[in-house]
Amino acid sequence: MEQDIKLEEYKFLRDEIQNCVERDNSLVTFMVTAVSTILTFAITANLQVPFLFLISFCIIIPFTGRISHYKTNVARISAYLIVFLEPSMDIKYESRNILVKQNKSKLARILVAMRNYVGFLLGILSYIIYLVEYYNKIGYSNIFDIIFIILPIFLLIIVYLLDRKIDNVPKEKKAWINNWQKILEEEQKKKRG
Repeated sequence: MEQDIKLEEYKFLRDEIQNCVERDNSLVTFMVTAVSTILTFAITANLQVPFLFLISFCIIIPFTGRISHYKTNVARISAYLIVFLEPSMDIKYESRNILVKQNKSKLARILVAMRNYVGFLLGILSYIIYLVEYYNKIGYSNIFDIIFIILPIFLLIIVYLLDRKIDNVPKEKKAWINNWQKILEEEQKKKRG
């Protein structure tokens, strides 16, 4: 009876992980498509407004934040499964998955890191095109031009910090495992005492 309940909980939480992964993938695909569309329009419209290239940050920043949220959810749920359910079940997928990820080659880790920095790479692309178009359309002639060149760097920093949080999800997962273990120990103390 108790095993059936745990199995149901395990299935429910694995479905939730799958849901988060699918949403994450959809958001990345949409973000790349939307930013590509914005940049293509801004280039082909040939308007004298280089600031159009910065509109892509209106997509990149919120979508990267949401992607970070979904990846954190996956880490939190996975850690819960490792601590509360897997020790008493024959299912050890989440625990073994950590070991597989630790044994990746350097190239595989670099490719994963690039996948985690999609927003930042799109931001750099947008910023470089913005710089080129700004120079071609307006030029760099006074102090305001320097300000307009430097200000978008703050947008890049925001995106970098969000993507860095995404890249640190494995460390965050370890912290979640420790947090769940503390909760489990407290619950076990209450049962005993």
